[in-house]
Amino acid sequence: MLDLFRKSGLKSVIYGAIIVATVLAFVISWPSSRGSKGPSLKESCVVTVRSVCVDPKTHRAAYRILIPRDGGGNLLTAKAKAMGLSRISLDGLIERELLAAEAERLGLTVTEEEINDSIYGGFIRVSVPAADPGTAFSLRVPDGYVYAGFKDPKSKQFDMKVYERSIRSLTGRSPVEFRDWQAREILAAKMRDLVRAPVRVSDTEAFELYVGEKSTAQLQYVTIKQSWVERWMVSSTQAQIDEWAKDQSNASQVKAPNIRHILIRPEGDKPEAKAAAKEKAEKLIERVKKGEDFAKLAKEHSQDPGSGKNGGELGDKTDGFVEPFKKAADALKANEMTQAPVETQFGWHIIKKDDPARSAYLKAKGVAAAKELATKIQAAMKGGASADDAIKAAIAPYVKAPPAAPAGEAPKPAAGPSDAGAPDAAKPEAPKVETADTDPDRPTSAQTSAFNRGGDPISSLGLSETQKVMEFAFAGKDGEMMPEPLRSHDGFVLLSIKARKAATREEYDKERDTFTAAIVAAKQAEALSLYVKRLRETHKEEIKIDETQLIDAPTKGDGGAPTPAEDDEE
Repeated sequence: MLDLFRKSGLKSVIYGAIIVATVLAFVISWPSSRGSKGPSLKESCVVTVRSVCVDPKTHRAAYRILIPRDGGGNLLTAKAKAMGLSRISLDGLIERELLAAEAERLGLTVTEEEINDSIYGGFIRVSVPAADPGTAFSLRVPDGYVYAGFKDPKSKQFDMKVYERSIRSLTGRSPVEFRDWQAREILAAKMRDLVRAPVRVSDTEAFELYVGEKSTAQLQYVTIKQSWVERWMVSSTQAQIDEWAKDQSNASQVKAPNIRHILIRPEGDKPEAKAAAKEKAEKLIERVKKGEDFAKLAKEHSQDPGSGKNGGELGDKTDGFVEPFKKAADALKANEMTQAPVETQFGWHIIKKDDPARSAYLKAKGVAAAKELATKIQAAMKGGASADDAIKAAIAPYVKAPPAAPAGEAPKPAAGPSDAGAPDAAKPEAPKVETADTDPDRPTSAQTSAFNRGGDPISSLGLSETQKVMEFAFAGKDGEMMPEPLRSHDGFVLLSIKARKAATREEYDKERDTFTAAIVAAKQAEALSLYVKRLRETHKEEIKIDETQLIDAPTKGDGGAPTPAEDDEE
């Protein structure tokens, strides 16, 4: 240790000051130690790792260093608790002790100079579990240390008083305890470096990964929604439904009737607001009676955000609903709807009970009809038709012309801006007559944005279908169509390759260094994570956690460690 004083320069002076201060702190604290009764027969340990006790003070110190802060430097203790920082910091300490033990087994050591270098550099080292590298980044300790500086605000140089005050405030440690802690952290860090060091990536492997990550594809796709097919293509007379339901092979498809509702909330508590909401609900009831689809009106008008987007569907049970709603829903038979709005504290409800046989019939017939339509559109596109032309021709048989105006009467034009002040402007417009080609759920063509192999270009497809899309998109040729329509969550999807762009060697050469460094870092993190996982599994019987010692937030009474609010301004 004395040879450090023989080195020239400011750094050696600082080192000497650090060592002298540490020795003095140890000597000053010695009398009180001698006056105590000695070590407790039952040492308090938050965790014991391979016979090494990690005391609560050490756990609290690591926890305090890792607590997130906002832009103003204020501690976010609530966020720390929500993210489970107590367990994260404990797992970091367990990992540290496992790695340090392995380092000692291999003969690795930490010198006084290495500890001094770390302190002089202004660092506080702390372990974060290697299993999830994202955690270290979110806590802003990707390299395993926090920069504290320990510098005098005026001189901008390392200052012993600032250092001692900072470590007591930030960690609740004395200079001796802090050095012991940092020595253990440096030893674990050496073991991490040893594990990561052999990881290499060849140029060939890096280029293949680059091509896979940087190459992109763009698709054209056509969606055929089953809801549209059921509405416009499937014939569903009561006789057809009854005949289908008689077949015992279809009986298992008939479920309990679903309950749907449309909620209209008053815009305020005044009587006129309630009256206006009720009137709107009554008009929607009339539209359903005239043949408009209840589920579609629910999507457009219901003010219940939970069920509205699903066509007002609430399931087949009324348990837990408010009494007026429950009473009205339970009174309905299959395929019935309330004839007047039902009032609850939430607003006015229109309630309908589905016909289970009809729903099952439409679903069964709709799948087959949707696939048939998809195959027809695909055949037209393969024959050279554009996607829009193929769709238009395929749905043409199901498009009915709007009703003609009575003889001698010209169609009334829609009101424009200039009619706003006319006497008839306040009259409600007649419901728009919807046809198969104006239905928002009609088959449509669209294009994806450019995506790479990790993308999710069409969200309505399941995992296995998305994997098929990826294989096709990066193996096929421009303009090529996928052989078969793919089943989606709500129908079928047709796909063709709009454009592909393969990454080139020239592009790779420009980004080689940064890309390769990122790949190596990712592989090193993976190697370290696997190594620590094996260590924990091997020594799981030697890891004993005292759950009662875990913390959610720093508190007073921990050996003099201050609470976060008392952190020094440093």
